[in-house]
Amino acid sequence: RQNGAPCDNCQSCQMVTQGKALDLIEIDAASHRGIDDIRALQERVHYAPSESQYKVYIIDEVHMLTTAAFNALLKTLEEPPPHVILVLATTEPQEVPNTIVSRCQRFDFRRISNFAIVSRLENLCIQEEIDSDKETLITIAKQSGGSLRDAINMLEQLHVSYGSPLKLSHIRDLLGLAEEEHTLKLAEHILRKETSEGLKLINSIASEGVDLQQLRAGVVESLRAALLIKSAAT
Repeated sequence: RQNGAPCDNCQSCQMVTQGKALDLIEIDAASHRGIDDIRALQERVHYAPSESQYKVYIIDEVHMLTTAAFNALLKTLEEPPPHVILVLATTEPQEVPNTIVSRCQRFDFRRISNFAIVSRLENLCIQEEIDSDKETLITIAKQSGGSLRDAINMLEQLHVSYGSPLKLSHIRDLLGLAEEEHTLKLAEHILRKETSEGLKLINSIASEGVDLQQLRAGVVESLRAALLIKSAAT
């Protein structure tokens, strides 16, 4: 480790990156959620690591485990073998019993900022020789909802579908986004309480095949920006 981060140069780091690390085991709790699955885990944890210093078990979507499985997991959490690290990952932490949470160190991962996502996408474009303007990358970042993985997937889909250079119109076509002027116009109708005009515009946009959920998100973002400007919070 270098200041808590992997060096990405040693054999251990490279094996993890390539998905070949024998001592890193991921278990999908959504499909292995019963007490028999946890008992099988309890038997395996006593085996020493093959190559690394520790044997790491990642139980993904751990909130999907049954009550009996959670109870069986308690003993292993309380007295894990010294060579074992258990990582319990979940998108629903409130569904994990307090008896489990109290025996763990909790780390909450937050959404990544759009600035950081755009910076990463710019580096990827350089590495992969993809020509893209910054406005397109900013739009990808906004649509990713703070998920770098989703942003990278969108960039990959765009490159496969449209090649290089990538344009703003490409991401709009891919995700069914409304034109910015339509979003702003609808926000204007809402602010002016022009119901009839707003509904006509929505029908017109819908007939073009635009995703109305994306339209709603765009309008909310426009109204949020207007509120910030009005309150001098920008």
